[in-house]
Amino acid sequence: LFSVRFTGSMEIAGESVELTKNEMKILAFLIRNQGKIVTRDELIGYLWEAEEFVDDNTLTVNINRVRAKLREHGIKDMIKTKRGIGYLLG
Repeated sequence: LFSVRFTGSMEIAGESVELTKNEMKILAFLIRNQGKIVTRDELIGYLWEAEEFVDDNTLTVNINRVRAKLREHGIKDMIKTKRGIGYLLG
């Protein structure tokens, strides 16, 4: 269906889709943890690897951008939100 190359893009049905660094990291982390709910805190820690405060909304914006790029290419509901917990690649 699709493949992710860790070079800043993913391929969906033979078409290359550009990803930002954070979009690529989100997708890679979810793929590595497929079948497991990934908490928002785990994702924030993985993405920003800093002790400093990162606005929770920043993660939401990044997740929504990944979802939009997937949707543009016919892949809907791949990243599921588990309300109050995190995300699940399904």
